[in-house]
Amino acid sequence: MQLLDWGSTFSNVEILWTIVVYHIREFTCGKRYYRTFYQDPRRGVLYIGAMDRIMRVNLSNISHMDCKKDSLVINPTGPASCVSKGKTEDFDCRNHIRVIQAMGDGNRLYVCGTNAHNPKDWVINVPTFWESNSNLTPLPRQTFVPGIGEGAARCPYDPNDNSTAVWVESGNPDGLPGLYSGTNAEFTKADTVIFRTDLYNMTTGERKHAFKRTLKYDSKWLDKPNFVGSYEIGDYVYFFFREPAVEYMNCGKNIYSRVARVCKRDTGGKNILVQNWATYLKARLNCSVPGDYPFYFNEIQSVYRVPGDDTRFYAAFTTTGTGFSGSALCVFTLDSIQESFRGKFKEQATSSSAWLPVLSSKVPEPRPGDCVNDTQALPDAVLNFIRSHPLMDQAVEHESGKPAFFMQDLTFTHLVVDKIQVPLSRQPQDSYTIYFAGTNEGKIYKIVQWRDNEGETRSELIDILEGTYPEPVRAMDISSMYKSIYVSSDFRVRQIGVNPCRARYDNCVRCVRDPYCGWDTKEGICKPYSPGLLQSVGGNGAMCNCRRCAQQKRVVANWGQSLHLQCSVTLPGHFSSFVSQPYKWYHYPLSSQNSQQQAQVIKFSSEKHVLTADRGLVVLSVSETDGGQWQLRYEEKDISLTLCSYNVTVEVQKCAAPTQASDFQKVYAEWCHEFQKYKQAMQSWQRRQEQCGKKNGGDLSANQHNHPNDIFQPSHPYG
Repeated sequence: MQLLDWGSTFSNVEILWTIVVYHIREFTCGKRYYRTFYQDPRRGVLYIGAMDRIMRVNLSNISHMDCKKDSLVINPTGPASCVSKGKTEDFDCRNHIRVIQAMGDGNRLYVCGTNAHNPKDWVINVPTFWESNSNLTPLPRQTFVPGIGEGAARCPYDPNDNSTAVWVESGNPDGLPGLYSGTNAEFTKADTVIFRTDLYNMTTGERKHAFKRTLKYDSKWLDKPNFVGSYEIGDYVYFFFREPAVEYMNCGKNIYSRVARVCKRDTGGKNILVQNWATYLKARLNCSVPGDYPFYFNEIQSVYRVPGDDTRFYAAFTTTGTGFSGSALCVFTLDSIQESFRGKFKEQATSSSAWLPVLSSKVPEPRPGDCVNDTQALPDAVLNFIRSHPLMDQAVEHESGKPAFFMQDLTFTHLVVDKIQVPLSRQPQDSYTIYFAGTNEGKIYKIVQWRDNEGETRSELIDILEGTYPEPVRAMDISSMYKSIYVSSDFRVRQIGVNPCRARYDNCVRCVRDPYCGWDTKEGICKPYSPGLLQSVGGNGAMCNCRRCAQQKRVVANWGQSLHLQCSVTLPGHFSSFVSQPYKWYHYPLSSQNSQQQAQVIKFSSEKHVLTADRGLVVLSVSETDGGQWQLRYEEKDISLTLCSYNVTVEVQKCAAPTQASDFQKVYAEWCHEFQKYKQAMQSWQRRQEQCGKKNGGDLSANQHNHPNDIFQPSHPYG
């Protein structure tokens, strides 16, 4: 897509349409189930795992994707056997790429796919910087990579199963690289594992260390988990998942979210846990609304770590409790996770006993779960303890003791996060956190979090994007370098700019609340933020007085006529109606001495004051009492901002009949001018009616200037 030539004579509407759509790019190669993303920022590339394909797209503009040139086809082997087991030929028995990880310096990719319910992995070559136009290619037949070819326990059998994997280059035994994964390891889904592959000397091909895994069929270790993410930090690899809570079984069934960790140097035990982890621990993640009876969001759906920041994890949670459904965003620090793993262990003495903390005197030395140089030298007492006590007693508490954001009747499924520095702040830690949360309806909720003057964290929903609506979000990623989020459904992949300020915000109030944007008071438009533009995220710092941005207009009305005060304001899509908005019309009438009286809040009625679809106001049958100042204001908490302001003068004398020819000609000219305006308005209304009729009949061309990412769409209200 190319920008229009600004020097050409296009209409303002055409130019605005170009601005609106330019921050949206997309491609599709058909219904390919685009469900795996891996970003290589050094090469400016996003790799996409799809059905029978791995694709490579340019992070700067994904619409340049060539479905043939930029894809490597990896067809399944043995689909007939898959079909004979009762699986569908057009979906289950295809090869869905579910793991993409860079190996070494990034010139090779480790790839694992479902391969018709018989997982298999491959290594493929990545073009170098000097071969940017080259294709992805499989390794030559004569090139051997030890340990490659068998995908069980590395990626799932079923393409609908959640799984996670991370390639770890260093810190493993003997410094050998290997894959850590969390997935189903059997066709029947009876065995779920946290797994590390065999470790090989890549030069000689010799296997140095056997695989490690969680205990098989032991619900204390894992109980039918759904994995959402994994990360390598320091000496450990962390896994995030949700599972039925074994400690809650005596009270019924409940789902808890977990974080588990294993030591990268783990080689298992010598006589006990020989093939299993000797350092495996897990703890509950607590994402809840505080109170005497906290409300828990128990089911983690997505987790994200900002590149370069290992101190925090951002996660999306849902709840499906009786009579209530909703989602929340919670933040967990690495310190709080480590604190939980340093705390007490949890145990159940008998199958009918309650789960209680283990007395410190019963915990052997060295402390179970900690990294040691050689786990095979651990005493049997430590290995037996870790075998029966993988669960910690203390839950990991979320930062600030409350969710960063939560909302009812909403299902977050994916989350990415960006952080930007607070303008003019001298403290590097002063930053805005921007959450982009994808939903099962394809919408993306844009939420900003900041700290107020007292140091308390606050957040606000500032925008809702129709990312893949109405198709569910399947994968998400974000690039701060290219200022874009990348989102996919089963049908398409989209790139959406994080700062399309002019396209998204048409008024000062909404513009200044987005940390990516600022209001230009001279031009009266919203721009990507730079010093000198007005900005007021959540009221933090110097408040932008948008009154300076609202021009006061002078209007002269004749007695008895109807007066239309226009004030087009695009509203945040998460509100259901204008009535629930913190926007109000005020009238400041003039006294007999022409001094301004106290403001009157306008109550809408069909007899006098009518609210229009574009948030304007129609005053019917104006009289002397309607003179004065009229304002549309935004009021929320301690914020009061004027959006539109009119100074209305009602001319009573003009109602008298003209007495001279010149007066008659003047009145007639004014009447002709008004008639011409009404005529043009009627023609415009008729054109819109025709367009609406075509739209209802299935003609989408009538909606060409309403991009699906426009937040105010009455035909598709946000709920």
